[in-house]
Amino acid sequence: MTENSSENNGRRYLPTSPTCFACGEHNPAGLRLRFYVEDGMVKTTFRVHADHCGYPKAAHGGIVATALDECMAWAATRAFGLMCVTAEITVRYLRRTPADRELTVCAEVVRAHRRLVSTKAVIVDTEGTAFARAEARFLPLSKEETLRIDDAMIYRGDEERIFDHLRESHKSATGDLPHVPS
Repeated sequence: MTENSSENNGRRYLPTSPTCFACGEHNPAGLRLRFYVEDGMVKTTFRVHADHCGYPKAAHGGIVATALDECMAWAATRAFGLMCVTAEITVRYLRRTPADRELTVCAEVVRAHRRLVSTKAVIVDTEGTAFARAEARFLPLSKEETLRIDDAMIYRGDEERIFDHLRESHKSATGDLPHVPS
């Protein structure tokens, strides 16, 4: 999406948060997911930790829903160019989601309107077995709220800078130089 994002094995990584339950790098209870864009979809690959199981070797349904929701949220965010929040989500659990293998969540935008983005996602293993599917609709946050959230995000240099256009328009409108995360 952005021209200043670098390629990394065909993947364009997205920023992370220090505290988010899904992608928070410093959240000891969280999933610590790392999202990337590949083949036009937002994806993340992970293994379910034992602390996130409903019973031994089976991911808790709330953890499955969280991974699907967050991946779709990033797809919606990229479509809007603004951070988004979930307006509605439906998860269809197809089978028990195992904690003993690598899983990938793939999310994409189905339809984008002026104030609402519809998305879909699936969670699969390396053999392509689907464990859950989801559909969701997302609402964008304001430009100001998006920039406040972006100021707290972690960028290492290889992440896609989804919100640079907001900083440029703010700079043009005010002549100010807004904070840019390091």
